[in-house]
Amino acid sequence: MKVTGVEVLEAELSGRNGIASWRHVFARVHTDEGISGLGEVGMSYGTGAPAAAPMVLTLAERFVLGGNPLHTETIWEHMLRRSFWAEGGGPVVFGAMSALDSALWDIKGKAAGKPVHQLLGAQTPEPLRCYASQLQFGWGDEVINYTEPAQYLEAAQQARAEGYDCVKVDPLMIAPDGSRATKLRGLFTPAQRKLFRARMEAIREGVGSDADIILELHSFTSTAGALQVAELVKDLGILFMEEPTHYNGSKAHTKFAQKSPIPVTAGERLYTRWGFLPYLEAGAMDMIQPDVGLVGGISEAVKIAHLAHTFDVGVQAHVCGSPLAIAMALQFEAAIPNFEIHEHHTYSLKACNRDLFEQDLQPVKGRFTVPVAPGLGMCLNRDAEKKMLKSHVGIKPS
Repeated sequence: MKVTGVEVLEAELSGRNGIASWRHVFARVHTDEGISGLGEVGMSYGTGAPAAAPMVLTLAERFVLGGNPLHTETIWEHMLRRSFWAEGGGPVVFGAMSALDSALWDIKGKAAGKPVHQLLGAQTPEPLRCYASQLQFGWGDEVINYTEPAQYLEAAQQARAEGYDCVKVDPLMIAPDGSRATKLRGLFTPAQRKLFRARMEAIREGVGSDADIILELHSFTSTAGALQVAELVKDLGILFMEEPTHYNGSKAHTKFAQKSPIPVTAGERLYTRWGFLPYLEAGAMDMIQPDVGLVGGISEAVKIAHLAHTFDVGVQAHVCGSPLAIAMALQFEAAIPNFEIHEHHTYSLKACNRDLFEQDLQPVKGRFTVPVAPGLGMCLNRDAEKKMLKSHVGIKPS
């Protein structure tokens, strides 16, 4: 089997269903045997997605075209070692590698007639526990910036009623006027702490005493500010504090972990096993959150999970993308020995996301059944695909 062409498909959805910044970048790899595979760059949000598409095409042209798609390890090493910038690179190059690698695994699964997790040697697990993520935006059809504790209470109650026994919320990122909060790095004022506390108390009341809460900080905070927040809410039974500070070196996370009364989780802005290693060695994380669309794809995500396993650290894939990103995460999580919990983002409830693929991946009563269709088991919706910007290298697909 040989790779004959690679497409990039871009879906610009910013502003849809209240999501401010939302642009998906997909890679579709074609072969001479008529089998194609899909992968996704994990940069749908924030600023950076437009840079990913050219990188996918460049890596594909130089290192994937003409190769055997079943040789994922060889292709991955070529992309890493021969691209120059991948050695020490960031989200653009590793995101592109991730999309291509995941698309190759999709092909491998289809060729073998098995889902990816079975190719990786795992039996299909029982439905995976998952949590309702980012309740500060609500838990409904539209993204709404919640300001009042009563709204946080309602969102928590809604998720709990749907069967989730764990939720995640960032009580800092929405300012009292409904805008995105700024100047969150540093010590917090009494008024800020009062607001954060009220929102977290509302979440605890909403989910009840028999559910878990993950407190998200999105790296907005300094170590000192994050420690203020940890002390503020430590009596509310917080499962993890996520991204308490920046990733510009492991020392800040390590300092927080050493002093925090709450366990720490992070990892969505780390890439490859070499990026995670210093955090694991320092004991800076109690659970890691690699994004399959950013760390280097399925090939590398599995290596990172096994690396974490040697440190007795669990794994929850970071998931904030299209339904394809969900599929990539589920196949990865089903294959590793140290899975903890799956993230189901509030963006995944929105119509603009759910309409992209024929498959609508949603959990039932807070549990996610792992798909068993060959490969990743995903097929783009034809109407949605017609609206996407396309580019390619190699033989133009028919």
